[in-house]
Amino acid sequence: MGATQTPWTFHQAAFGRAGGAGGNIAVYDVNGDKLPDIVTALAAHGFGLAWYEQKRDATGTISWVEHLIMGDFAAKNPKGVTFTELHALTTADIDGDGIQDIITGKRHWAHLDSYSDPDPHGAPVLYWFRTVRNPKAPGGAEFVPELIHNRSGVGSMIQAADLNKDGAIDIIVGTNRGGHIFWGASRGGRRGAAAPLPAAGKQ
Repeated sequence: MGATQTPWTFHQAAFGRAGGAGGNIAVYDVNGDKLPDIVTALAAHGFGLAWYEQKRDATGTISWVEHLIMGDFAAKNPKGVTFTELHALTTADIDGDGIQDIITGKRHWAHLDSYSDPDPHGAPVLYWFRTVRNPKAPGGAEFVPELIHNRSGVGSMIQAADLNKDGAIDIIVGTNRGGHIFWGASRGGRRGAAAPLPAAGKQ
């Protein structure tokens, strides 16, 4: 109410890295403290995935604490997973636990063969990162990467929806390797990631 009647107040915050930022920002309560947090890639054509924990002081002033999820090859990354060019990102409750999860991947050869992006020959992977609320983890949450596919990657956008109305989230990506739908599958009565990887050459 009233959002169009007075100018908005600008609040400066750095969600990314100097010289670059992610292609998408997602907002959800990562750690369960009832405050919306921010998830984003740190550089759409570089390294890094992070979430920013919202903090509020006694006066209601908002600040943000960065928690790195995945860094470069020298960082301690979950399950050793590292990839670059997280050009597209979205969230959805993949496993049906009531908490949003992160879906992202590598945009392969975004600048053709210019070698201007790091790790240009890395596999064009698509992952979902399961959000696990853990009071002992920094900020109260940690992320578990789960591979969806290693030959499609992401383009400029990812969509997540239950396309066939079976109760599981499906993932849609369009990349320089074609358009792909990854149909969500049930695992022992509980929703899980996309169905097992297809044989080479089949989608």
